[in-house]
Amino acid sequence: MSIFRELRNECLIRELDRELNTDVLLFGFDGMTYFGNLQKVEDCRIAFLSPAIEAQSNVEILSPGGEVVEVRFLQVDLWQIVAKATGIRANPFTSSEDCDSAHSMRTEVSQQITETSERQESHELICILRRMIGDNVVVTTLGGFIFEGILGNVDDELAFISVNEIFGPGNSSGISDNTVSTAVVNLEALTSVSRSAECC
Repeated sequence: MSIFRELRNECLIRELDRELNTDVLLFGFDGMTYFGNLQKVEDCRIAFLSPAIEAQSNVEILSPGGEVVEVRFLQVDLWQIVAKATGIRANPFTSSEDCDSAHSMRTEVSQQITETSERQESHELICILRRMIGDNVVVTTLGGFIFEGILGNVDDELAFISVNEIFGPGNSSGISDNTVSTAVVNLEALTSVSRSAECC
């Protein structure tokens, strides 16, 4: 069974169906981050992105190494998406926020992914996360992403977070709440949960 079939979260795909004609960030299992306007979801599998409206930019792909590639249109396999972010007010890849404290936290987290023949989400971690609703949490996922913010709800294998910061692999600064307001994390890709050391 492929890793993408294991990561597939139909509830997250249904959430995206409600975000049509909205600027979104999609975070992939491979560490890639995709930014654009969601035009349609086809066959519950492929998302079509066009240039972002709010940020007035082309579709952008941020690699794990920190390079940004601009394209006109993009089709993304939704079975490999570990999270989405919405409520975008500016281009998240050109933000010049000073994130030293959050960056130091990110360097303390080591991401080790062991490939197995079959990966299952951690129900123990999800149960712990459910007890943290209302807290300032830090959630990590496959792909090397870190989501920090207030946990609003855990439902249908999804975590709904009001964003403080989002970090991806290869980025020295995060995407802040000045740029993105909410994130929905695919709990099929969850690797750790914790309470933030930062005060709310």
